Amino acid sequence: MPIPLVQSNSGPSAQPANPFAAQRAKVEKNLGNVKKAIAVHCGKGGVGKSTFAVNLAVALSKGGKKVGLLDADVDCPSCHALMGMRGRALLDDEQRIVPLSAHNVKFLSAGNMVDDANSANIMRGPIMFKLISDMLSNAAWGGLDYLVIDLPPGTGDNPLTIMQLVPLHGIIIVTQPQEICLTDAKKSANMAKRMGVKVLGVVENMSGSVFSAGGGERVAGLFEVPFLGSIPLQSNIRKFSDKGIPAVLEDGKLLERFRSIIKSALA
Repeated sequence: MPIPLVQSNSGPSAQPANPFAAQRAKVEKNLGNVKKAIAVHCGKGGVGKSTFAVNLAVALSKGGKKVGLLDADVDCPSCHALMGMRGRALLDDEQRIVPLSAHNVKFLSAGNMVDDANSANIMRGPIMFKLISDMLSNAAWGGLDYLVIDLPPGTGDNPLTIMQLVPLHGIIIVTQPQEICLTDAKKSANMAKRMGVKVLGVVENMSGSVFSAGGGERVAGLFEVPFLGSIPLQSNIRKFSDKGIPAVLEDGKLLERFRSIIKSALA
């Protein structure tokens, strides 16, 4: 007997009701001095989304902006390693989480809240929700021009929680050019649309001869959103990332690509 398909409602009434209205009010109050919250997402993991989020945050900072970075991939965090900061996040006298700082960017990651980086963060949904909620509503972010939020992949509980809790300025979708990634990028764009979140544009990562090129532009055209540009597959991004150094700090051409992306997405 075939497995029944999950019914999907893609009409105007598909947007889920927000069961977290009270918690959203706390988040909005805590982020009251954040001018724009920008989410980075893709329906598929492994496209370089976290690397993009880290370099986006640092590029914004190098442009003179006050920037925060929140790693919302709480069970498999990586932004702390990409930022080169593996220390512990602490509480202040008011029991609020104090964001760490590196490369002139404030940031929080679940990777800075565990004793053993190699230990699996095994959590069910309610625990993940509490951790994400605490990093949003009980962290001393202060005044920021931008808060970049690295969403976990997929269209499930955790990205849904962010979209329901945070007054997002918009979302940037990161994809690779090949078809298997484009399918999930389309799902990400569809999710944002159904949740009433503006898609600021699509970025094609790891573009070039290995994974081809042009797929990100096709997704952008399909959803009638801006194509923000491509980032080529190149070994120096991997080398700097492994050292905990955002590549835009060392690669002037890459920094210019990010400045072009920022101008297109946030002008």
